[in-house]
Amino acid sequence: MKVYERVNLYLKDKNINKIEFYKKLLELEPKLESTGEPPSQTSVYAYLNGQVAIRIELVPYIAQVLEVPEQLLFADSPHSRKLYIRHIKDTMTQDEVDIWHSDTHPETKTQDSIDYKRFDSIHDMLQFAPDMFLKQLENTLKDYKSLTLKFRQ
Repeated sequence: MKVYERVNLYLKDKNINKIEFYKKLLELEPKLESTGEPPSQTSVYAYLNGQVAIRIELVPYIAQVLEVPEQLLFADSPHSRKLYIRHIKDTMTQDEVDIWHSDTHPETKTQDSIDYKRFDSIHDMLQFAPDMFLKQLENTLKDYKSLTLKFRQ
């Protein structure tokens, strides 16, 4: 699938017509390298119709209007998404890790001192633990969780 086709899919998915898209794009004040000017409405429509290639300098602005990562404009297969997520995971800053965990683990929001590298290390080693140990660990962690939630109330 070509980039303009993905852009059109996202437009359809987000229920944005081409006129709205163009207006939102202009609000971001993109400049074409060749002219130093924003793209014309005609050229944006030509991009969206696949008549001309999308200028690379517009990709970040297009992604911002569509509220998707730039990478997803180029490839959105399960395999490419996994590669992208793996890359993000491997290159996260501590602030990004904190945001990720606060969104995915709301019950741990109040614990600022979690060492996520340690957590990931333990997680990676669990595959080597016997089932009996994992069952005991699971029960112990459930007990800790219930106690923690009990004392938070």
